[in-house]
Amino acid sequence: MTYPTVIVNGVSVRVDNDGRYNLNDLHAAAVLKGEATDNQRPSQFMRSKQVRKFVQTLSAVQKCTAVDAVNGGANHGVWGMELVAIRYAAWLSPEFEIRVYETFREAVLNGIGHLNQLNRLDLLIATETEQVSGCARTMNKWGRGGRKELLNNARDRIIEQMDPDMVTLMQNSAA
Repeated sequence: MTYPTVIVNGVSVRVDNDGRYNLNDLHAAAVLKGEATDNQRPSQFMRSKQVRKFVQTLSAVQKCTAVDAVNGGANHGVWGMELVAIRYAAWLSPEFEIRVYETFREAVLNGIGHLNQLNRLDLLIATETEQVSGCARTMNKWGRGGRKELLNNARDRIIEQMDPDMVTLMQNSAA
């Protein structure tokens, strides 16, 4: 499953393969607009006993790792599930919490909208495929050895039973 990347205050917040958002990216977005200080890093947030209890409970309820701290490498930082990210945003400032919550909600609604468009397009493709397949079957029956030959043979048999003078008259009037 792919998770939506969100942009908060012009900063792209990365998402890992398990749907956890990079809290360091959120911190950078908040600092950019003056909604957080350098001291409010995710590592400080994670030191709170209440936050650790929340994360532990969320991990148990969701049966997943709600927070993953990665030291070093390209994906270093603190990665948290959406609820942890919103809680972190609330810890930074109420205004930032509202912005993050609305951004996440918009990402979900856009995803639902895209899913709806995709479903409609899939239905259109299936309907037109069925119509084209029906036309192809009809054309296949018409071609060599098919209905066209059957009708032409019937025509030839009728012409064979007709008076030759009548056939000549028919051919002259057709020309």
